[in-house]
Amino acid sequence: MRTWVLGSGSRGNAVLIECADGAHVLVDAGFPPAILERRLQAVGIAPEAIEGVILTHEHADHARGAAAAARRWGWALYATAGTVAQCSNLADADVRTFEPGGTIALGAADVETVRVSHDAAEPVAVIVTVRRTGSRTAVAYDLGGTDHALRRALRDIDVLVLEANHDAGMLRAGPYPPSVQRRIAGRAGHLSNDAAARIARDCAGAGLGELVLAHLSASCNDGRVALGTVADALVPTGYCGRVHVAPQDAVAGPFLGRARRVSHVQLALDL
Repeated sequence: MRTWVLGSGSRGNAVLIECADGAHVLVDAGFPPAILERRLQAVGIAPEAIEGVILTHEHADHARGAAAAARRWGWALYATAGTVAQCSNLADADVRTFEPGGTIALGAADVETVRVSHDAAEPVAVIVTVRRTGSRTAVAYDLGGTDHALRRALRDIDVLVLEANHDAGMLRAGPYPPSVQRRIAGRAGHLSNDAAARIARDCAGAGLGELVLAHLSASCNDGRVALGTVADALVPTGYCGRVHVAPQDAVAGPFLGRARRVSHVQLALDL
């Protein structure tokens, strides 16, 4: 299994997962088709190779390009009924709906979904498992916190794409009015660096080899700050993998999920 983040942030999100035998799953399509095509080609993947697209929720930075790309390349789209109802771009698209918490059989993989807390209709986190090898990649962003169901789903993950949206101090000192700050920091908002660090610490078992921090705010976070906060939390766990920051405007990866037997956390600022 190989995973690439094709870009992550408020201007667009998409995560490509290569499962087995050339099968590919895309989690979110928050860029116009031209950008999606260019970034897929940058990693040597033809758009036609995508078997299906799982939409985590309806916000434009996650769903903007889905319908147009599906029409162009014949992609199968999957989303919750709530997401479809709230996303005007999907009104005329052929979307296969699933219940939050349901599992989708897609090619060589099983795609598990978990309801998360965010200001969207039916937002989900996604865990993709290759049946033949058991390799697992999880994508958990746009959420204000975790519950027991999500923490359980994030056990034994090889590659974890995890939101680290804002630094709490930078958010308070940033450009947003208090009402927006409260929304971002609230239970239905976005994960702070500190919250991401706590989740990462809980997930840093023997199998986790690649942790990718995603959806960083351009105005209320800094990649080095996010890396430092999460790395400090991982030190007591003995984590032997790598920690990356996914950029907004470029591809990061591939992430293979193989634990590195080293004496310290390896940091990679992929900006």
